[in-house]
Amino acid sequence: MRWFTATASSARWHMRRISEMEQTRPAFYKIFVADLDRAIDFYCECLGFTEQRRIDAGAFDEVILAPSKAGAALVLCRWKDGRNLTLGQANGPVGFYIAELDKTCETMIAHGATVRLEPTTFAGTQIAVLADPDGHQIELIQRQN
Repeated sequence: MRWFTATASSARWHMRRISEMEQTRPAFYKIFVADLDRAIDFYCECLGFTEQRRIDAGAFDEVILAPSKAGAALVLCRWKDGRNLTLGQANGPVGFYIAELDKTCETMIAHGATVRLEPTTFAGTQIAVLADPDGHQIELIQRQN
């Protein structure tokens, strides 16, 4: 059996590497939508995002939305050629912590969301899963006080 023996030098490198990784955090989540205006309205009205910037990215347009508090941006993209969107099955929902689960669900439904999982308790936490008007799944997690 072979054991790793840490030296002072390797321990310093390892601690520096851990420190660098701790500084890494998600910067944005990017999703493609059929209708940018509808998607902007949905995410701003339902989840409190604000539009920060629009970018002409050549084959598609991007709109960067900032969250109401610190966190990763949501980037909405629309293909300029109008191609159909095909949602895959190898992705899960984008999760959001929220203050009021039932109220947020009602607002999202009024803005075109569909319910995939009614509000329920999972591992002691209130959650719900909805799909935005383009079918992207959104998991809502009620903040614990």
